[in-house]
Amino acid sequence: MACRDCVSGVLHSGTPTGWETTIHGLPTYVAEPSADAPPKGLLVIVPDAFGWTFVNNRVLADAYAKRGGFLVYLPEFMNGKAMPGKLMTTMPALSATGLYATLLKPYYLVLLLAHFIPFLLFNRPSVARPRVYSFLTALRSAPTTAHLGIGVAGFCWGGKYAVELTHPTATTPDGKPLVDVAFTAHPSFVKVPEDVEKVRRPLSIAIGTKDMVMNVKAIERVQDVLAGLEKKERVVSEVVVYEGAKHGFAVRGNPGDEKEKEHGQKAEDQAVAWFAEHLASG
Repeated sequence: MACRDCVSGVLHSGTPTGWETTIHGLPTYVAEPSADAPPKGLLVIVPDAFGWTFVNNRVLADAYAKRGGFLVYLPEFMNGKAMPGKLMTTMPALSATGLYATLLKPYYLVLLLAHFIPFLLFNRPSVARPRVYSFLTALRSAPTTAHLGIGVAGFCWGGKYAVELTHPTATTPDGKPLVDVAFTAHPSFVKVPEDVEKVRRPLSIAIGTKDMVMNVKAIERVQDVLAGLEKKERVVSEVVVYEGAKHGFAVRGNPGDEKEKEHGQKAEDQAVAWFAEHLASG
């Protein structure tokens, strides 16, 4: 499921400090720890609909690298079909009132659909999942990364894959888990409870009470399922609920709004702490 908040938000003003390269056939943004010490692990970001070039995603990758001491990869999993950042203006425009705003609504609606429909078509699970899984499989066997623990952070569109990668079936051909630990904030397209019942690796979820994709009832169901898995399967997990936070808050929240800024910072803290505990220890 997708919602209006999937394409809403604020463009952040930070300047990315990483660099671009090609890794296992995919253009990839790379963020490295600031210290000279070897990375504590490798973190792969499966981003929201705005993709690997979106400045908010790159600045977040930098924060994970610097704060956690991780090597962070933000790959191009969308094959050039990410949503452009300018679309974040369409939802406020479609909600605006007044004669002039009403006259412009057809333009913004066409603009939104012209990008959103191809995004969903070209990045449907049967197309995107092989890209994500192949990339992680290559990381597990590459000499430069095979020795590192691997974590995944998924946001919105990418959250579905973060959850799926904790399933026992998400393995390399020789049976190694594709990831060791996962974090997701406001995931989209997750089937509750089906996708959650299959979780077998450490999973941290950040979700808001005003999320239009996963409502409060679904959040409670997720919490119940994960609590049961902790007892039966000893699966380590956490669900941190942010009161008043909307879908997208961990990536596209408004830094000019104190509450949204706080929610975004706490979600970043949550992810860094989770990976520090579970990824760094392998």
